Amino acid sequence: MLGVAHTHPGSLRHPSSGDYRGDVRWVANLKGQEGVFGIGTADAGPGPQPGIAWQPAPNVQALGDLCLSWYVLGARDKNYRPVPVELTIGPDLAAPLRPVWTELEAHAERLDRLARQLTGVKFEVTAGHQKSALALTVPLPDAGRAVRVELEGKAVRYRLLAPDGGALAADLREDRVDVGVFLMLSELAAR
Repeated sequence: MLGVAHTHPGSLRHPSSGDYRGDVRWVANLKGQEGVFGIGTADAGPGPQPGIAWQPAPNVQALGDLCLSWYVLGARDKNYRPVPVELTIGPDLAAPLRPVWTELEAHAERLDRLARQLTGVKFEVTAGHQKSALALTVPLPDAGRAVRVELEGKAVRYRLLAPDGGALAADLREDRVDVGVFLMLSELAAR
């Protein structure tokens, strides 16, 4: 989670003191200890060209009467900072992740930890047994071998990939994906 967007009445386009009291405690729990906050109002008025969105300020997006003002707050900040925003028209780069979004959300913290702790970790969306699966591959030092984890719904499957393209299923019942990967790595190291 990166932040929160909510609406304010009238023309209050800046986070309130009540927002600050809750937000400053909340951002202290985020990984980067910084959050993004959008404040929506319905008082922008017409832009320079009717029906076309415009930016009255670098941190403000408006369309008709609708207005979104964007801010950043860090855990030690005494106040919010306006954050400039830009809209880029292009493909939805997150579209391939939609089928595995539930898996990403359920395992996000542990997947992030693995990606930070291990070198060469790769993620991909792949065909699962019933639907798309999120696959995590951790390369091993010996050429062509890797630990692969497939997350599909509530199922977590572990495999050892061989250099010839084959795979051995691991008899491992561990829902905590980072724990499962390290259990497999320790078992392989003991051999």
